[in-house]
Amino acid sequence: MHQRDIERFAFLYLCGKRDRDILLGKEKMTFSDLDRLNYLTDFLGLKVYNLEIWNEYAGQFGEQFQRLERLYNEDISATPGALEETDEHPYDRWIQEFCRQVPERKSRKWLEQFLEQKYKEKGMAVPGETDIV
Repeated sequence: MHQRDIERFAFLYLCGKRDRDILLGKEKMTFSDLDRLNYLTDFLGLKVYNLEIWNEYAGQFGEQFQRLERLYNEDISATPGALEETDEHPYDRWIQEFCRQVPERKSRKWLEQFLEQKYKEKGMAVPGETDIV
């Protein structure tokens, strides 16, 4: 079994039904889904699967990437530093939702401990136990 297959299997085992349906092609991937799933796979350290998702889906969002780039350039030129001050991404919420969707309680507990370790490795504040799930 290749690393890609191991990472894909692990993520599909842990993720909720909707994400599984998206990644198996049963439901359409949206731009926000791509952003969220890429963040989650990267945060979990699934680098090979993260790249696979990017390569498979990013091409269909060229227009959205161009719009985002134009918006970013406009905001930066108008008010330098403005994006850093107001840029609130739902990363912690995505991680919390991902944990809540893990189908099996024992796997969910393992994931909570794994994520706590990841937060520490990345030098990030570990959300309280009630915040993760």
